[in-house]
Amino acid sequence: MPEWIVKEWLEVYDFKTVEGILAAFLAETPTSIRVNTMRTDRETLTQRLRAEGVTVEKNETLSQGLYISGYDYLNALDTFREGLFYVQDESSMLVSELASPKPGDYVLDVCAAPGGKSLHMAELLRGTGMVEARDLTPYKVGLIQENIDRCRLGNIKAAQADAREFYPEDENKADIVLADLPCSGLGTLGKKTDIKYRINREAMKELAALQREILNTVSRYVKLGGTLMYSTCTISRQENEDNVAWFLKEHPGFSLEKQQQLLPAAGRRDGFFLAKLIKENHG
Repeated sequence: MPEWIVKEWLEVYDFKTVEGILAAFLAETPTSIRVNTMRTDRETLTQRLRAEGVTVEKNETLSQGLYISGYDYLNALDTFREGLFYVQDESSMLVSELASPKPGDYVLDVCAAPGGKSLHMAELLRGTGMVEARDLTPYKVGLIQENIDRCRLGNIKAAQADAREFYPEDENKADIVLADLPCSGLGTLGKKTDIKYRINREAMKELAALQREILNTVSRYVKLGGTLMYSTCTISRQENEDNVAWFLKEHPGFSLEKQQQLLPAAGRRDGFFLAKLIKENHG
């Protein structure tokens, strides 16, 4: 691990905690999946996966979560091709859970590809409301569409849009805006080891600035009483807690309901950050 990253964490956490983070990245982790509750339930899916020769264990934290291992590749599984589950890290599932959409809600996911959180939202809406899953390029929108088609959900659509650009027609329109923004990705080093060789302090500073630019823009889409969910898959004060503190200062109309830095847990989840912000007035 590059020394500067370790030093960065030691400024925030004690030695034992940082040691635990580094150890978690080296642990073997089964694939974390989320049951598509609009198509099946956890018990039925477990039985079907086992019939396909897959090793399955329950996620004790989340009722729709499972861990699978002992398979060759996902596309070889009928259950995957039929859209009965979606590969998603436990910490990522917590975003839609914490946002707790209500029946009929309009949800806007501004950096959605490949679509995991958007699909989770659509499932939690139980066929009501609408989730608009946006991303920047036709390729990314294609990835979202592929997953929508595979999971066969009707209350979600994919669209191409730039999260930095303000679209006046969307102002005050969304019950929930999901902003899972581009970040340094330091929470996912167990899966994406190359990140540590590509990221540096300068790049992190640029990412934090981009996150602020996007938050400024997309917060305008949140209705009064609505929710802005900010999340990243990194462990970085600058991109996480500092950005939330900055946002609340710049946008006094919002209040913080909850924020949490999840550290990677060996064999269970990635490092992740989430904050739930509520728009209370126009201030």
